Amino acid sequence: MQGTKISWLMGVIALAVIAVGFIQVKWLVTSLELQQKVFDSTVEQSLNTISHWILVEADEMSIDSVSSSQGQTFIADGLQRKSRAVLLRMESLPMDSLLVLVLAENGITAQAVFGAFDRYGQPSYLEGESEEYRDLLIEEGYSVALGPLQFRVYFPDIKNHLLKSQLGAFLLSGVMILVISIGLIYVMRSVLKSKELVRIRRDLMNNLTHELKTPISTIGLASEALGDNDLVLNHEQQKHYINMIRTENKRLGVLVEKVLQASLTDSKVLTLYIQELNVHDIIKVVVKNVTMQVRRHGGKIELYLNATNPIINADKIHITNVIFNLVDNALKYSPDKALIEIYSSGTPDGIELRVKDNGLGIPKEYLGKVFERLFRVPTGNVHDVKGFGLGLSYVKTVIERHNGHIYVESEYGKGTTFILNLKIDPNIS
Repeated sequence: MQGTKISWLMGVIALAVIAVGFIQVKWLVTSLELQQKVFDSTVEQSLNTISHWILVEADEMSIDSVSSSQGQTFIADGLQRKSRAVLLRMESLPMDSLLVLVLAENGITAQAVFGAFDRYGQPSYLEGESEEYRDLLIEEGYSVALGPLQFRVYFPDIKNHLLKSQLGAFLLSGVMILVISIGLIYVMRSVLKSKELVRIRRDLMNNLTHELKTPISTIGLASEALGDNDLVLNHEQQKHYINMIRTENKRLGVLVEKVLQASLTDSKVLTLYIQELNVHDIIKVVVKNVTMQVRRHGGKIELYLNATNPIINADKIHITNVIFNLVDNALKYSPDKALIEIYSSGTPDGIELRVKDNGLGIPKEYLGKVFERLFRVPTGNVHDVKGFGLGLSYVKTVIERHNGHIYVESEYGKGTTFILNLKIDPNIS
């Protein structure tokens, strides 16, 4: 129920973020449209100013002055007197500079092209650089009357100009939406990860409780049998119950050790006591301790210790635990008559160890997760593999604290190999 509420809450928050983003985009579009209207109004005001300047002077000019002008070229013949006066006035003015000046006084810095056209849409005044925009001047250009002519202006880069004017608002809104989206994604991932962690911890506690109840019950029954005065036991029976207590006590010790290892890994306070040690000797000790367990399953361990220099500086207890965890893991995930092979070889700065088994193997999609704390490779409905997902996490922590490396190679159904690289001198600070 709690998970459902969280999912609904995250869904509502996601919809709210999408709504905010939509509102922001809508606001920006509206702002751009308003900016366009302001731009249109400003351009019309500027064109009216230019029209006034040209017409006032053109009205004062006589037809004689028009006739006596030298060096003027008119595109259309038979223009009316006022049209001639307007065109002469335009040619006598620096129109490029005049247009830029008037637009700039009204806050417009966009590049503009211009021209004067008669009532048939034919150009009466059109400079060379404006020729390519002739059709756009007629179809989309801003216009103002110059007597019988039309003065038209077109802005080729008007969209970029308007966008630049709103660039600050666009960037601010974009950054805000991006930050909110990243925050939402982070929160959603955290919630999902927390839910998964809660589930894993719950499974861990259930598994741990089951694992603890069995040896506790066995020890309790054996102790009652040994302490029952009414029950007469011979020497072999007493020895059997005593061995049962010892075995289950060791099992409890292993369980407690794994929980302690997980605690050290979680708190990141793993303390190392570095000393010179022989890795081959440690491997042989671990193999000797687990031989009985391996034989019980009909399996065997083969050693190929070929490293010429097995001496390294490391923490003896933790390195021993690492080897034990890897061998124990190989045994758990191997069938009866398991074959576990341990190899050693020299490297330029230390030693490489390989622990290989012929077990179930690990699917490719889980190879990157096997060292995560509390993670166990799913086995479907098969629950005969006992463990808590703590051992490999502890192994990785120990190896990395020694400035070493560990990785895994596996093919599903064909076994797994763990490769460890340890340095002769780890230079641990």
